[in-house]
Amino acid sequence: MTNDTQNRNPMRGSNRLKLGVFGVNGGAAFTNHPDRFQATWDNNARIAKMADRLGIEALVSASRWKAFSKDNHYSGDLFETFTWAAAAAAVTERISIMSTVHLSVIHPIIAAKAAATVDLISKGRFGMNLVCGWYREEMEMFGSQMLGHDDRYGLADEWVQVFSRLWDEQAGIDFKGDFYDLKKAIIQPKSPYPKPILMNAGGSDRGREFAAKQCDVAFIIPQDPRPAALKKQVDHYRDFAREKYGKEIQVWMSSYVVQRDSMEEARAYVEDYVVTRGDDEGVDAFIANNIGNAKTMPEGVIEKMKFAIAAGYGGYPVLGTAQDIAGTLAMMSEAGVDGVLLTWLDYEAGLANFGESVLPLLEQAGLRDPASPLG
Repeated sequence: MTNDTQNRNPMRGSNRLKLGVFGVNGGAAFTNHPDRFQATWDNNARIAKMADRLGIEALVSASRWKAFSKDNHYSGDLFETFTWAAAAAAVTERISIMSTVHLSVIHPIIAAKAAATVDLISKGRFGMNLVCGWYREEMEMFGSQMLGHDDRYGLADEWVQVFSRLWDEQAGIDFKGDFYDLKKAIIQPKSPYPKPILMNAGGSDRGREFAAKQCDVAFIIPQDPRPAALKKQVDHYRDFAREKYGKEIQVWMSSYVVQRDSMEEARAYVEDYVVTRGDDEGVDAFIANNIGNAKTMPEGVIEKMKFAIAAGYGGYPVLGTAQDIAGTLAMMSEAGVDGVLLTWLDYEAGLANFGESVLPLLEQAGLRDPASPLG
């Protein structure tokens, strides 16, 4: 395998703080604000090209098969992720294109064939965000049973084993496990590039074990936002992967970004789109379907969770001026975070402002190298 085929994916690059754009195939906020992003292929193509030009490492889709709250709610308006990835790969040159994949409803043979196709189109820039599944109505729509928590990760382990063998082995494979029974399974054409980057947001003990064993990138949700506590959480995850599986993993977070001329203006804007014009019905449906014990949680915990979900799919707040935003991202990096997935209410304007005024500050801080010209 040549050096060119080994190093095509910028997720394997050298920037101390890597960055990605998350959820542009449908949007990340639960709000009735007029600025709420509505995905079209035209705006997705423009954003993909902009992120590529700015040197952003990854463009990561969200995935939804059935809306929350009620049929035809905007939370279901997300482009299918493999189709979207192929199109995004075709209009970009170096950014990693990553599909979120629901393992409970997408068979690993179908995923491997689709992934190889996108990897060939992108010349080795494809990756996947693996989701084990938690939305019962979504699974029932496919005629699938909602497995218990540990069984979902058991299925995920087998899914990755099958996917990896299909990717690496030239002959058809046989596989017999608790969840898959395959005979002479094969995909063609093959990709000549390394297996796609795999990421997962496992937060439970079983989820953390899956991410550490099977994935290259683990997402965390900060249990305590203070820098020292965040560093402890990051170090714990990374040390767990090293000690149990002898491997290095990247640890990422997700954040919603609001950039304004002052912190006060940024906070006021968030208050407007989350509280004043927030979609409480959509957030309540998300909570009810995602968090089985939500009713038993203290009221303050639930309210904070609802706010973060409405603001940007549960992300960490990155608010204020360009200097404030760069400072928050620098704090994350200092705590050991390798990368951050970013969302905006208005992705196109938000990414443009970020590229113009925040990225230069991150470069000055030594967290990123300036992007080289495309072409």
